[in-house]
Amino acid sequence: MLVKFFLPLVATCLFAVPVFALDPPRTVTMTSSQGKVVFDHEGHQAAVNDCTDCHHMGMENDKRACRSCHGVDRLIPRIKNAFHHQCRNCHIKNGGPTACNVCHKK
Repeated sequence: MLVKFFLPLVATCLFAVPVFALDPPRTVTMTSSQGKVVFDHEGHQAAVNDCTDCHHMGMENDKRACRSCHGVDRLIPRIKNAFHHQCRNCHIKNGGPTACNVCHKK
């Protein structure tokens, strides 16, 4: 009797985690001194191999804000430098826009 109850419960728990991982935000908005950046997360997902192409620590560690590491330790690049390096280099490599005002909207 207990098996009939616990087996579906365990199965539900195992399959619920991947469902949440597959439901990321459509857009991510970041503020900067050069204007707001509205990042099309959904559009970029189709262009990458997997989440670790951008989320360098893996999705399981991305619960913390980027600023919890970037800009805290001198050996870790400041958040601005990390985003510019990651995003701009990918755009250069893949033919995306690199002009400042394409991403930064005042």
